[in-house]
Amino acid sequence: MNNLKKNISKRWESLSSKKTYVACSGGVDSITLLSIFKELNFDVEALHVNYNLRGQDSIDDQNFVKNYCRDNNIPFHLKSIKLGEHLEENGGNLQEEARKIRYAFFEEFKKKSPQNVIALGHHLDDQVETFFMHIARKSGVLGMSCMLDENDQYIRPFLSFKKHEIIEYANSNGIQWREDVTNQTNKYTRNILRNILIPKIKESAPNIEDSISTLIQVFQENQKLTEKTVTPIIDNIRLTNRLTIKQYNQLSENEKFEILRKLNLKHVYIKELDKLSLSQKGKFISVDSTTLDSIYNEGDYFHFIVSNTIKKTIPQLVIEDIDKLPETFTSSSIYLDSEKIKGALQLRPWKKGDRMKPIGLKGSKLISDIIKDAKVPSHLKNEIIVLTDDENILWCVNLRVSSIASATTYSKSILQVTLK
Repeated sequence: MNNLKKNISKRWESLSSKKTYVACSGGVDSITLLSIFKELNFDVEALHVNYNLRGQDSIDDQNFVKNYCRDNNIPFHLKSIKLGEHLEENGGNLQEEARKIRYAFFEEFKKKSPQNVIALGHHLDDQVETFFMHIARKSGVLGMSCMLDENDQYIRPFLSFKKHEIIEYANSNGIQWREDVTNQTNKYTRNILRNILIPKIKESAPNIEDSISTLIQVFQENQKLTEKTVTPIIDNIRLTNRLTIKQYNQLSENEKFEILRKLNLKHVYIKELDKLSLSQKGKFISVDSTTLDSIYNEGDYFHFIVSNTIKKTIPQLVIEDIDKLPETFTSSSIYLDSEKIKGALQLRPWKKGDRMKPIGLKGSKLISDIIKDAKVPSHLKNEIIVLTDDENILWCVNLRVSSIASATTYSKSILQVTLK
């Protein structure tokens, strides 16, 4: 029965030099974890979230953890929110919102120092429930990997122990705890798994937890290999916004899944990218993401358009009178004969059907052909702008200048036009 304490003392001895915050609801898992950490003289503090969903029971849970911490000289931190009112005002799924609030609270303490850790009371029974939930959600190898015992300053010291082992330890050491009666109601998927499905499976497969635990370990090793493969690819995408289509097509389904996950994209976009890889250059897909706007097929590679890089404004014109043409020219400025300009100068995005008469060409040419000849990447085509007067296009900015109003050495009044 002392296996829990011995395991933590050996596996987590590094915690003796760190600040450890235990997420403590008052249930047997978290209060036992808090108790063991205190017995091992770890620098421990308690984090409690009160959602105020169960009336007096919620208050009693809060007071129970607070009093336990007071009696054992453990600093106590509280996050209290009326989740019911929050959902009425903002909508959302109760369990998802509760999780967001809970982890936002934890993050406050995690960020205080890279040495801080947040200890969670998840155990093997929770792991098995998570495994079944992820099967139902088609979560891929990552989902089948379930929870890690250590991940990004979060630790789960009980993850290899079954709940009955924790209860036995608590009983034998006189540890009191609070029961959450909502765990017995079958309103939520996890409770249905916990109270109905898994017990039924265990009737004919009593060692199901151990079997699933072994499977999870295999999936976790597979996930580690996948992450080793995709990490340099992700780093390159973030650096260049590119991924070659050849490299994408060589990836396994799980590797594609992991890349999308790291880019905050849903796995459904795998099929969309598969189609895009077979489409013509210039085709693109729009994506629902906080960081990405769209993905273009550029022939040999995908180009990822980052949301905050999209140009939304037309630059300003800077027009200056000059005495004579410069000896050398750059693509950032043009020089116009003011006597040949018809009306006001203005900038606008190019549009289909636009034409101009480029210097060195007898006739006119479509702007779309000018862009094509310049081999402008498809994802940048919509950013091309033109300078016009009331009658003609005078400049396809940074690409070609029109001969119609271009200044010469014989021009009496010369304007230098640049963009700001």
